[in-house]
Amino acid sequence: TSKVSMLSTCGTASEFNGEYMGARIASVFVLLALSAAGSFFPLLAINYKFFRIPDIVIFLTRYFGSGVIVATAFIHLLGESQTSLSHPCVGEIFLEYSWSAAFSLMGVVLMFTIEAFTHRRLDRRNRLALLLCGMGSHDHEKAESHEETTEICVCTGESSNEDSGTTTEVPSTAEAPEKAPKEAVIKALVNIYLLEFGIVFHSIFVGLSLAIAGEGFKTLFVAISFHQFFEGMGIGARFATAKWPEHLKRIPWYLSAAYTVTTPIGIAAGLGVRNLYLENSPVSLIVVGVFDGFCSGLLIYNSLVELMARDFISDPLMKNISNFRFALAYGMFLTGALMMSIVGKWA
Repeated sequence: TSKVSMLSTCGTASEFNGEYMGARIASVFVLLALSAAGSFFPLLAINYKFFRIPDIVIFLTRYFGSGVIVATAFIHLLGESQTSLSHPCVGEIFLEYSWSAAFSLMGVVLMFTIEAFTHRRLDRRNRLALLLCGMGSHDHEKAESHEETTEICVCTGESSNEDSGTTTEVPSTAEAPEKAPKEAVIKALVNIYLLEFGIVFHSIFVGLSLAIAGEGFKTLFVAISFHQFFEGMGIGARFATAKWPEHLKRIPWYLSAAYTVTTPIGIAAGLGVRNLYLENSPVSLIVVGVFDGFCSGLLIYNSLVELMARDFISDPLMKNISNFRFALAYGMFLTGALMMSIVGKWA
């Protein structure tokens, strides 16, 4: 009976009830401020010393943010995708298979493909460059020993032979070591851009859902306020602690600005189409479900491989810090994941 009643309301009317209009308009500016506070705080703390933020606060914010991003991937994106694509209004084809998991898998595979091929290309260039460096300096043993490390041998187009006073030309491909760091930067940028895409795209739907929310508007408003602040801290910490080349120093500020304005834009757009946007229509449910599922895959891979594994296992910093400091970092990671998971009950 309940399923029949739900089907009878599929795409027939908006949930918007006309109440709390002042609060809905105010939410644009409140969430703009909270999103900005969360996403810009790590950048300001690291780049401007007059804030006098202790290093330990910046250190802990980074790991708190990692926990927030992990919870966002599983609870907010994958969870909401499952809710949308299991709704009776979407049709039998979506109810007969776990499509949310399938779209999430597509996102994971895309991230892994980018990571695997970029890493392979970078590794090949490094090995070739080390070999050419060894040939140019007539020191093969040194080249072989370097090949086992992660250091990059920096060659120019020629090498000098002090004994004979002659100059030995090295093939032009020996410039590869200078390109290798650039490829590593590109790889890191791609990961950050995909992380930003997954979160920002989700934020549009967050804004839309808040704008047209019915009786649960007040609860949803409070939950999304926490959601935006915590999520902003998560990605802001990633942007702030990434190693940006000098000519790209402004990029993290642009990315934080994009995150800051996305949800308010979604709210404004939702208010503009409040009587037209049907949240429970088949098209709306499928679009939200597909994109949330796919974006969850991007964030799941990014959070497990680029954040958790790299931060706690591969990062040389973690191998040299005290057990107490490690416990603090791990505790902040769990706190971030827990708090964002709790917020997921309402937003």
